Amino acid sequence: MDVIAYLRLQMASVRKHANGIMANMTNELFNWPSPGTANTISATFVHFMYSEDHFIQEIIQGKTTVWESGDWSAKTGIPKPPDIGEDWSEFKHRQTAIQPLLDYAAAVWAATDAYLALLTSEELDRKVKFAGGERSVAEMLVICAAQSESHIGEIAALKGIQGAKGLPI
Repeated sequence: MDVIAYLRLQMASVRKHANGIMANMTNELFNWPSPGTANTISATFVHFMYSEDHFIQEIIQGKTTVWESGDWSAKTGIPKPPDIGEDWSEFKHRQTAIQPLLDYAAAVWAATDAYLALLTSEELDRKVKFAGGERSVAEMLVICAAQSESHIGEIAALKGIQGAKGLPI
């Protein structure tokens, strides 16, 4: 298997796990105000999806994010996706609808798939600016997939401590 096929497979695996973790999600589970400093599932899901959107669309391709171009703030009622270092506690006090965020996820995945369909070896080697330095596109795709899987694990744990099945295995 070549690197491009592997990266496509890795991103498909992220989707499979995300769809599995969101299956049978209820509003109560999604918006449960977790104890301590743990984030809600809703905040984690928005951040997880926006991260892929930001990495693939904005950092790698230099495009506007799907969030911005699709006016997802209006569609979801969320002014801005939560980012690293910001206060995510507003999600503990709000009821966030699941379906608009699943629709956003579908739009992000379609945009990611369109990019991955045209991926070349030369593109994988191209450098992009990230976190005060430079990374190859290949590194960014690996970071994106790894970060996504970690957020899926967080969501599974948050479902589990509420008594619901976390991962569908």
